[in-house]
Amino acid sequence: MAIHLRHRRRRPAIRGPWLLIGLLAAGCGFDPRWPSGPSETREHHGDTLLAYRIDGAKRPNYFQRVRDGRVTALHFDDNGDGQYEQTIELSADDPAWPHCVLVLDGVPFTTVDEMWREGRFRIFPPPSRMISVFPAMTDLALTKIFGTPSCVADQALYFDAKSNQLMGGSMAYLRGRNAPWLPAVTYHAPQDIGAWAYLTPQSVFDREMRGTLATFRGAKSGLASAYSIGTAGLGTRGGRDAIRRYLLEVERLCERVLFDHRGRVKISLMADHGHHLTRARRVRFEPALEQAGFRRAKRIDDDRDVVIPEYGLVTYASVYTRRPAEVATALVNDPAVELAAYRRGDVIVVRSKDGEAEIGRRERGYSYRAVQGDPLQLAEIVARLQSEGQISADGTIEDRPLFEATAEHVYPDALHRLWESLHGLMQSPPDVYVSLRPDACHGSRLFELGIGRVASTHGALERMNSTTFVLSTIGDLPAAIRIDDVLDVLHAARRAAQGQGASSTAPATAPADSTKSD
Repeated sequence: MAIHLRHRRRRPAIRGPWLLIGLLAAGCGFDPRWPSGPSETREHHGDTLLAYRIDGAKRPNYFQRVRDGRVTALHFDDNGDGQYEQTIELSADDPAWPHCVLVLDGVPFTTVDEMWREGRFRIFPPPSRMISVFPAMTDLALTKIFGTPSCVADQALYFDAKSNQLMGGSMAYLRGRNAPWLPAVTYHAPQDIGAWAYLTPQSVFDREMRGTLATFRGAKSGLASAYSIGTAGLGTRGGRDAIRRYLLEVERLCERVLFDHRGRVKISLMADHGHHLTRARRVRFEPALEQAGFRRAKRIDDDRDVVIPEYGLVTYASVYTRRPAEVATALVNDPAVELAAYRRGDVIVVRSKDGEAEIGRRERGYSYRAVQGDPLQLAEIVARLQSEGQISADGTIEDRPLFEATAEHVYPDALHRLWESLHGLMQSPPDVYVSLRPDACHGSRLFELGIGRVASTHGALERMNSTTFVLSTIGDLPAAIRIDDVLDVLHAARRAAQGQGASSTAPATAPADSTKSD
């Protein structure tokens, strides 16, 4: 079976309908040749040894030493004589070792945390929360992870105010015109695989995992990165159960990479955004708009016209209008809408059905003024930060304390994310954003006909949509990380580990009296 990799500046050779033919022809599934569990378990000096028979070995040839529920060391018996020829402490690091980073599309933090507590992913410390962008969308998120230029818009289909027309769409997506992060990723499947990621997601996922495994096996030093869109299709169509199943396959891939490099590698696993794990119905906004005197249109010729692109199926909507305040007021009366946000002068206004607040940007942080009610539910947090001296006399809430205080909030890091969404996250932001309730989604009727009612999707400001995870063999990470900072945090953690003497360029040899494998 041939593996076709998509590397930087190399365009894929197959296009259009031939892509699906190629996928089906190569559809032998993904098999990292890794067992679902150890062949036996042993107790040794208070630790647990998990014994594995890898690559058809007749007796255990690989051992993981477990202490307090976490893998702490790896032992390798390469010649089958019952002695460990190599031992690597999992905390060891060396600047020459490669760092393999796999980014999955759409995984909620809660699912990974649940699986870790069940005993999975134990080559990693417990997962950290990673707070994504708003809207919680892949292209926007990956520009933040990899530090690339900004996207044109939040999705490939958007309204261009200068030309007064809808721009982009499927062809723009297939050509990567809204994905400036593509050249920064070492491996990803061809961009024109995107549609099949929702029609035949398992085939796409299998192909991507084969490509990722080949890329990571071949990594010699530096950063090697990979991205999977197949996970998006699996999660959207299959919900929580499908996400758990593919995460087990990802775990096997990580174990295989660690074994193949004989422990001399660092692996980080993360996703671009969360998923809500709720079946959602597709909604339209005509009734609420028409009741307020507006009309849906494809261009804006007068103050009544409102353009809302329909693309994918997501839990938010981008709205273009000459009258953002009135349109936001109309939309929050739609039962599917939870929040609406728009710019007014030098503030962002956030509206709910019965509340309004203003967000301001300051040098060291943000301001939050509740005009009516408390639409972002921040009153208690603001009061606590005030009592702790984290809010200055002019009302500035310090950015870092605010982030930490809201990382597990119903709207995580909301002030920063809402401000950024309308100030530089993309080149062509809408006039109004609406964040939908969990059981509602907005987008393409054609997409809905193709896949049916979605089992899970993403995009909204709410916690499940916004919060994903980071796991890394580098070591323990902060409890919560802003997506903008994740690679910097990982690089800093490696430098700290190496500076603390954890670096090792040669394996330790276990004492003879502790290396018996039977």
